[in-house]
Amino acid sequence: MRTWISFVFITIILLTVSSQAANIISIDSVISYTNTIGKVPINFTNDVSLSGVELTIWQSSPEVQIDSFSFSGGRLEYAALKGELIMGDTISIYAVPFGEEPLVAPGTGLLGHLYFSYSLDISTQVLTIDSVTVLIPPDVVYSTHFMEPSRSYFTPDFEKGYLDIQQGFGCCVNIRGNADNSPEQEPNVADIVYMVDYLFRGGPPPDCPMEADVDNLDGPGMNVADIVFLVDYLFRGGADPFPCTVEQQ
Repeated sequence: MRTWISFVFITIILLTVSSQAANIISIDSVISYTNTIGKVPINFTNDVSLSGVELTIWQSSPEVQIDSFSFSGGRLEYAALKGELIMGDTISIYAVPFGEEPLVAPGTGLLGHLYFSYSLDISTQVLTIDSVTVLIPPDVVYSTHFMEPSRSYFTPDFEKGYLDIQQGFGCCVNIRGNADNSPEQEPNVADIVYMVDYLFRGGPPPDCPMEADVDNLDGPGMNVADIVFLVDYLFRGGADPFPCTVEQQ
């Protein structure tokens, strides 16, 4: 009898742990640069239908400001009742399907993107993005929870994330295109291979984002247009890559 009771007890514990592990909000860890904004994806997983999601998080750096949150492209983009409240270094995000809108079906995917801003002279650093509970007297509480159709609440698991702000200026020499940071400081075929590896094969990012932004468009990051621009320059008599001294458009 005692063995059977122990088995049931252990099974309940395992089922509880499994259920908790299947309900989680996770903050991605990403790299940004001193001359760009920070954009951090936030994802969530739920194994039961939900009638609402609330997330309250803070960031650790006094040099960084929380700008906004976007639900665009996320699982709750359709919800009519959604928004955010920014309180200094803290933001509370909520989304509640309303009226005839469907509940949040079990699944996993994007909640949205959190945007940060900072000055160009910010020091390179890694800031933490973590959950927090905010109490505003007399009885207002901002926290993190999932709401079930019965209007009961439970707290999902949470994985904090990091924003690694790296130097975006001062690393570019002469003209752009030295994506692989070779000592020759001149673009060549090896840079094209490096860029292709990064974009399509999971290769390492360029040490200097400005070098990779060959066409001087769309910020310091690299995209397919930069590869096309460099191929045109090296093999088809196309325009020279932009000088490092020209500010990005």
